[in-house]
Parts: sequence; C-alpha cells; structure tokens
Amino acid sequence: MTNQPTEYVTEVDRGRGDPIRILELSPTRFMTTMPWGQLARIVPDPRRAEIPQALRHLSASERKQAEARNEVQRAIKSTKKAQNAKEYAKYLAAGLLGERGERWTTPPFALWIEKDLDTVQARSPFGIDTIAYLPYDITGVLMDAETQHLAHWILRDDPESFGLTGEQINARLVGVEIYHGIDLLSARQIFHDRNLLGVVPNKNVALSSDSSNVATGITLDLLKSVQVPAPSGSGELVPLGDVVSVRQRQLKTADTEWMTLSTLRSFVITTIFGRAGFEKTSGPISELPEGCNREAATEEIHNVLTRVLATFSPAFIDRNNTVIASPAVFAALGSVAHRAMPWSIPDGSLTADDFMRLLSDVKWDRNAKYWEGTAGKETASGGFSLAGGVKDNGSKTAAALGDPASPRFQWIRYGRPAGA
Repeated sequence: MTNQPTEYVTEVDRGRGDPIRILELSPTRFMTTMPWGQLARIVPDPRRAEIPQALRHLSASERKQAEARNEVQRAIKSTKKAQNAKEYAKYLAAGLLGERGERWTTPPFALWIEKDLDTVQARSPFGIDTIAYLPYDITGVLMDAETQHLAHWILRDDPESFGLTGEQINARLVGVEIYHGIDLLSARQIFHDRNLLGVVPNKNVALSSDSSNVATGITLDLLKSVQVPAPSGSGELVPLGDVVSVRQRQLKTADTEWMTLSTLRSFVITTIFGRAGFEKTSGPISELPEGCNREAATEEIHNVLTRVLATFSPAFIDRNNTVIASPAVFAALGSVAHRAMPWSIPDGSLTADDFMRLLSDVKWDRNAKYWEGTAGKETASGGFSLAGGVKDNGSKTAAALGDPASPRFQWIRYGRPAGA
C-alpha cells in the first residue's frame, strides 16, 4: 500500500530523498514537473539496455532497471523508433532555441517506479502541498514518451551540433506522470493501452493542424484566398475552402466537395518542386527551392490554381465521373504547372497561357479509353477504376498531360489505340 500522509511538516527532510511537489491523481499515480536532467538520473539512456556487452558492466540495480525496461518497452536498434528519435531531437532543439515560438509541445513522460513512494503534507501560503520523496538511488522505466526521452539523450550526446548547451538540455522543465507501487504486469498493460488504444488522427486532420509546415501553410492560405464557381451552378464565387474537405481522408460518392486537403496539398508541393515533388507529398516540407519563398509561391500558385479550377469547374463538380480531382492526376497537374513558375529551371518552361493550352484538349472523363494504364485500370465488368496513388501514377500522368512526345499525351486527348 502507498504510504498516506498523516502529518503536516514545516520543512522537508532531504535525508529521505529528493522532495518533489506533486498532484495526487490516485494512490498510485502522481503528476509533477522536474528538470529533464533529474529524470535522466532516474531513467538512464534506453539504448544502453539493448547492448548485451554493456549490461555485464552495470550494477545489480542498474541491470534490474535495464531488464525491466526491455520487458516494458519496444526495441530501438534497427527500428523506426531510432529514426523518429533523431527527428524528435531536431524538433526539441528548434523549440529550445526559440525558433518555433510558442508553437511546439511535448507530452508528459509516464514514469513507472516499482517501489512505493513516501509522501507528506506541508502547509503553504496557497493551501496544502503534497510532497513525495524520491530516494536518491531510485530508478524507473518509461511506459510512454521514451522516444522523447531518447531525443533528449541524442541532444545531450552532442549539444553543440544542435546549437545548444548541455545545461539547456538538462534544465528543460518537463511534465512527468509517476506511477508507483504497481507491478511489472501493470506497467506493461499501461504501455499497451497508451500505445495501441489511442486514435491516431487521419492524414487530413494531421495536415490541417500543422500550420508550421510551409506546404500546409500555403495550402491553408489558398483555401481562403482562391475563389471558385459555386457547385450549385448559380454563377456565384465561393472560397475554395467550401469545396475542399479538411477532415476526411477520402471522399464518399455522396460528398459535394471536390477534393481532400491532402490532394490540394499535393498539387501545391508538385507545383513548387515539379516531378521531384511526387516523393515529397506525404512528408513535411521545411525548405523551398532556391529562388522561391512562401509569399511568391502562394501568389503564383494562387494564380494558376484559380485558372485551372475556373476553367475545369464542371469536371471538378462531376468528380465521380471524371479523373481531374483524383490525387495522382491533380498532383501531376501541379508538376506541369511547375514549368510555368518563375523559380523552375529554364529548360522546357511554359507561360501560364501555354500551360492552359496544353490542358485544353484533355478528356477528363473517367473512361478506360483515355486513362487506362495512366491514372487507373479497366475493371472486369468493362468499367474504369482509379488505381494507384501519387507516387505510383504521378510521373506517367505528368507525361500524359505535358509531354507531347509521350504516347500517353495522345491517349488522354484522342483515345488509346486498340492494342496499345
């Protein structure tokens, strides 16, 4: 049982351990804050626990901690967790250096300490404080946020390369949930629940939330600034945001929107980077090409996107029977539009008028006659199904849209010859 406080103290007894002020959420769960350097003394570098040679040189208590860690946590070596920690370290460094302002956050650490912690109560000007004592030799295991912990260790390995000092890293104040007086089986269950029961937001929701990503920021600006013909056919103009779904990953047949946010963002990325952008559509964009900045990109993409959406609005409105709003085709449109951007390479460059003329004869009908093998495939029943994403179909669709030397250029305008 956890020792319940039964006395008020006027001063802490440091002989019993490190005193920390806590919020007691349950008899076995506390919430507190501490410098990360203090947490690092309780939870050593988790990479050490995965090195058999190192385990032989640990003390009995250190070896016990390492073995418990390996029982609770996932492996680091040769897994995605290791790469995630490196990216997390860059994120932390940017936050500590003030580069993200207040637009950054990290979750609290979930720390398991098998031993019961002693607590006492102390009167303060603001009421009653509950104090827990952390024995000076205490060790623990993280049931959640170990990747964040590893990221701190990566920073501390070589702080200068991140523009930091060891003192800055150790002094960073972090939130910690302390679970104490529970057994290993309970700790493993909490790890399971924290990591497997959470609902991960879909890509669209995640993208719409990440305003620090330059491509996402431009996309969100376009939702407000670009005007498109109203889907009702009234002739009025409405904001692009009215016809782009920012919450759904995929549109249903009955949905009235033209595309998802991720589809529009892919167009933005390929317009910025050209065909090289096909491989960038699913990741964060932190830097723009030479000669391009956010203001210029927003203005140029606004202009070309407005022309595309206005000219081909009937095809977007009828998206269930056309291909124009499919992710691969719309991203390919962006890669061709890139050639009309002022920061694109001079070779093969287009004017905005040239770009629109290239598209004037394209048949957007969702029909195997035009798009078989380019943006989809013919079904067994003779219909046509869009198949393949941006990375699968982007390049061949871009060739079909913008390269007169490609046979696909003729196919999507005049039909694919029999046997081709």
